[in-house]
Amino acid sequence: MIDTLGKATRHNMLLKVECACGNVRYCRSADLMMVYGGGANPFRLKFDCSRCKPDIKVTLVEVHPEHLPRKLVIHKPMKVDGKVVWHTERFRP
Repeated sequence: MIDTLGKATRHNMLLKVECACGNVRYCRSADLMMVYGGGANPFRLKFDCSRCKPDIKVTLVEVHPEHLPRKLVIHKPMKVDGKVVWHTERFRP
């Protein structure tokens, strides 16, 4: 069972963060691990929706080299002056 960002990163996984309003974000587990640490539980990370503020559903998605997603946008967290700032970039395995 994958219960930490470190384990998810070893399996090269993405986090799919979904909101009830249909807003979906994908994040690399490695990027999240750099900000929150390898022992953080990916299902307890704090995500919020800019549209509606509901409960958020987090799903781990395994990336297979032969079935790479096309035109996928990744949301990448970075710590700037002690605050987490999100940037978007195109997915590159």
